[in-house]
Amino acid sequence: MKLSSKTHYGLNACYILGINFGKEPISASYLEVVLGVSGKYLEKIMRMLGKREIVCASRGAMGGYMLKRHPSEIKIGEIVRALEDDMEIIECVKSDGKCKCCPTSSIWKKLYHGINEFLDGMSVEDMINGNL
Repeated sequence: MKLSSKTHYGLNACYILGINFGKEPISASYLEVVLGVSGKYLEKIMRMLGKREIVCASRGAMGGYMLKRHPSEIKIGEIVRALEDDMEIIECVKSDGKCKCCPTSSIWKKLYHGINEFLDGMSVEDMINGNL
C-alpha cells in the first residue's frame, strides 16, 4: 500500500502546527517553504484537514493555520484518513459486516481495522515528543 504525498505533507504540516500550538498562526507561505509544496497543493491539504476539524485558518496580515485541538487530542489516524479517503482499501471494507462479496473480504477488513487501530494509537503530541 502506498500513501499519497498529501499524507506525507499533511503529517509534516500538523507536526509544525503542533509544535506551535497555542501560539500565533503559522503562515501559508512559511509552510510552503518548509514543506517544499506549492500554495495550491498546501491549500488543498489544509482544506481536507479543515473539513475533519483538525486544522483551522485565520485570515489577515497575522493569519495562517493552527491546529483546532490540542496535539494530544489529534490522532495520526485522523490525519491519514482525512487525506486518504478514509483509508478504504477495498469498497466493502467499511460495510456493516454483511458483505460477503469475495472470499478475501475478511482479510481486507482485518487489515483496515489493524492499520487504523495502529494509527489511532499515536497522537500529534506523540510525534512531537518522539514517543512513537
